Amino acid sequence: MTDETASPPPKVFISYSWTSEEHTEWVGDLGERLRSDGIDVILDQWSLEDGQDVNAFMEQMVHDPTIKRVIIISDAQYAAKADERKGGVGTETQIISKKVYDSVDQNKFVPLLRERDEDGKACLPIFLESRKYIDFSDPDTEEAAYDQLIRNIFERPRRRKPAIGKAPSHIFDDEATVGTSAQKAKRFREMVTSGKGNPSAAFEDFAKEFVVNLEELRMTYSRDDADTWCERIRANINTATAHRDVFVDVVRAGTLLPAEQFVPSLLDLLERVLPFQERPDAVGCHFECSEDNYKLICYELFLYTLAAFVKAKKYREARQLIGHTYVAPKTFGGNDLEGHSFTNFDTYAWSLEETCSQDGNQKRSSVMADLVHDRALRKDLQFSDLLQADILLCLASRGRGWYPRCLIYSGSAGKLELFLRAVDETGFEPLGIILDVKTPQEMLRVIQSDQMQGLWHSREFGYAHIGLDCLNLDELNRRWGTTTG
Repeated sequence: MTDETASPPPKVFISYSWTSEEHTEWVGDLGERLRSDGIDVILDQWSLEDGQDVNAFMEQMVHDPTIKRVIIISDAQYAAKADERKGGVGTETQIISKKVYDSVDQNKFVPLLRERDEDGKACLPIFLESRKYIDFSDPDTEEAAYDQLIRNIFERPRRRKPAIGKAPSHIFDDEATVGTSAQKAKRFREMVTSGKGNPSAAFEDFAKEFVVNLEELRMTYSRDDADTWCERIRANINTATAHRDVFVDVVRAGTLLPAEQFVPSLLDLLERVLPFQERPDAVGCHFECSEDNYKLICYELFLYTLAAFVKAKKYREARQLIGHTYVAPKTFGGNDLEGHSFTNFDTYAWSLEETCSQDGNQKRSSVMADLVHDRALRKDLQFSDLLQADILLCLASRGRGWYPRCLIYSGSAGKLELFLRAVDETGFEPLGIILDVKTPQEMLRVIQSDQMQGLWHSREFGYAHIGLDCLNLDELNRRWGTTTG
């Protein structure tokens, strides 16, 4: 930038008391430093000429519209003289205080604290006591104070005011709110990042609130409103996006904790979430599709959870999710407990996949897959991460119990990271842990088993050789072969 186009340096006037030679020298040093940092400082030590009227000079500086800041350096003597209206400081105070009280520009006058009394109270004149000051009273923090001062003058705060975003959509939704669990989630995340507090207790607070908020999404299908069911369930699932994202934020934060501090609590919460797919215990006449929204939600929550652990390279924790027996009641709110596999988080939502699948003259292959794909808008966990989790879960179930719905979008996802890395022994280790296989050859036998081939080449996926693309199968076969195990 040339001199002709550059903005003129900001101009400041320093007001202070000649308390002592040491103090006057300190003020002069401050002024010189400010000037060296591009600030035009008006200071009596070099701006007031012999014979010039002191009071007129001060009044001119205070009223000068080109002066961006009036820096008032206050110590004990300045405060006393100002309050008692004594000497030059007293006269100057009368000029400044009126301007401070009358001025619309409240930013122009900046108190700079130089001294505290024996009780630690700031030495400020009465007319400045209510104003925010910059604290130069402690030599140990003087550099930080100086940085704050020049940032104030140049109007470049360390933490700049962020742009206003959009209000969260869930707060305008009369059917459900995620606000309470979001606050609990924030508290948990702050404890994890700060290392302070009891994150386990904070997680339990979140879990209780999350389950309560999830209950607010409950729907009931009836023949009377069958015509609007698809519209209502889609709206309900869109509302659930906020709940899902709060849950995922907590899981992402939890991966930073030692496994023993987080995974058992997370598994417990997943056990509380699983029964939402079942009818309420006390309900008599009931349509099973009433819980289809929860079936999509549970499927997504588990996908995102596994994807989060894989993203964080927490492969043993990912295996715990797969190997855990989820103990939950047969009906929501019931007492008849059963042990469930992770595959119970992948349940067929009949009304979504049958009733709501018609798109013009075309029937969608999987509405659940469409919803997962279209709502995968997070930057930290993208659709490819979810597709990889879906395939891992299918392989972990050996093709029995977990249906990889997201495969219909595999053509646009490219090759998946873990399968790309598995061409060497170190790269294979994550897959070995997650899938509970000891060798690459054993993994390849799982992938190419008759059971899995029926899935890879099924009608729903257009008979495409899905595994040859996203699973990097050709390269894995070239590297490892399948003859030894």
